[in-house]
Amino acid sequence: MVKVAVTQHEPVWFDLAATVDKTCRLIEEAASEGAKLIAFPEVWIPGYPLWIWSRPLDPPMATQYINSSLSYDSPHLATICAAARTHAIAVLLGLSENEGNSLYISQCLISPTGTLLMQRRKLKPTHMERTVFGDGDGPSLHNVVAVDGVGRVGALSCWEHMQPLLKYHTISQAEQIHVAAWPPVHAHDGSAAALFSMSADGVQILAQTYAIEAATFVLHCTSVLSAAGIDAMKVHDSPLFSKPGGGHSAVYGPDGRRLTEPIPPEQEGMVYAELPLDLITTVRHFVDAVGHYSRPDLLWLGVDAREKKCVRATTVEQDVPTQRTLVVDTPFILDLFMSIVPFEVNSWESD
Repeated sequence: MVKVAVTQHEPVWFDLAATVDKTCRLIEEAASEGAKLIAFPEVWIPGYPLWIWSRPLDPPMATQYINSSLSYDSPHLATICAAARTHAIAVLLGLSENEGNSLYISQCLISPTGTLLMQRRKLKPTHMERTVFGDGDGPSLHNVVAVDGVGRVGALSCWEHMQPLLKYHTISQAEQIHVAAWPPVHAHDGSAAALFSMSADGVQILAQTYAIEAATFVLHCTSVLSAAGIDAMKVHDSPLFSKPGGGHSAVYGPDGRRLTEPIPPEQEGMVYAELPLDLITTVRHFVDAVGHYSRPDLLWLGVDAREKKCVRATTVEQDVPTQRTLVVDTPFILDLFMSIVPFEVNSWESD
C-alpha cells in the first residue's frame, strides 16, 4: 500500500514567499498523516491567472504575475526541496515556471530525499493561457519517473488530458500513479454558452477516463478560489471565475472507481487514499493499451523528444574529406517505399 495526499487549497495570490511557506506546511501535514506522495494543482505557485479569461490584455497584472512566478534556480524551490527531504515525502508540484521572464505551465517531481527527479512543461497552453505562457518542449514528454517507496509517478496538466497521443505516450512509460493537475473548476451552470468539458463534472470524467485507459491510479488535484482570490485577480465579471469554490480533488482507481469522498468546493482540505498497487496488475490483465491489448503492427505512435533551443551551436569539422561514399541500405529503402506507396504485387504483369 502507498498512501497519497491530494491538496485542495488556495494559494496566496501574487505572494511567492507566502505560497512557498504554505506549500511547506502542507508537505509537513501530509507527511504527518503517513503520506508518501503529495500532489499540488496546476500552477499552484503562484496560483492560476484567472483574469485571462475575462481580461487577456492586462500588462500590469501580467507583470505582477511574472514577478511572483517560480524559477528552478531560486532559493524558494530549494526551500520546498528541503521540506520534502525533512519529511521524507515525494512532492508533485505545479508551478508557473519563470525562465528569463518567459513563463511556462510546469510540473516537477521532488524525491523524498529532496532531489528533482522530473521537470516538464505543458506542451500547449489552453486557449487564453497562451497570452501568458509559452509551449512545452521535447524533454517534457519524459513525464513518468520511478520514486523510491512510491512507484512510477507521472503527471499532466489540465486539458492535456484531452490529447490522445500525449496520453498514450504517458501511459507507455509504465505509469502507476498519475497526477492530473487542474485550476479551480466550477460546476456547469447549465447555459448553452458554457462548455461542459470545462466544468467540474467534465474534468472529473476526463480523470476517470484516464484511469480506465491507463489502468493507473489518478490523483485529480484542483485548487480553491475564495472571495479574496476574486478580488486579487479582479474577476468579478469573469464567465468562469466570478464565484468562490472550484475545489474537486479526488482519487480514482485503475478501473475508474472513485476512492475518496468529496470535500465541499469552497473548503480547503486534504484528500488521502491508500493505493494497493497490485490492483494495477489485476486490471491490466484484462486490458493493457500499450501491451497485450494493442496492435503496433497496425497503429503506432511516433515521438520526437529532442530539445530544440532558440539558439543552437553547430560544430564544424576541421578535416572535411574530399570524397564521400554513400552506402544505401537497399532493403530498408524498399521497405520505406512500400510503406509509403503500397501496391498489389499481383497487379504487375510481365511482358
